[in-house]
Amino acid sequence: MLYQRDVLGDAMRRLPTAASRELRRVVDPLDEEFLRKTLPDPRAAELSPWHAQAWWRQRIRER
Repeated sequence: MLYQRDVLGDAMRRLPTAASRELRRVVDPLDEEFLRKTLPDPRAAELSPWHAQAWWRQRIRER
């Protein structure tokens, strides 16, 4: 899941503006659902710099 969200983030940064906006329109509701279904991980930044770089890596979720 995390790797796939990283790929989406890269795509949204690199796509032309209109395409990025369209992709964000699809991704934003999924991000909101992920936030609702997970909890903040207060120790994420301690795990590694990689975890601290993106909000979706700083969440506790069921595996």
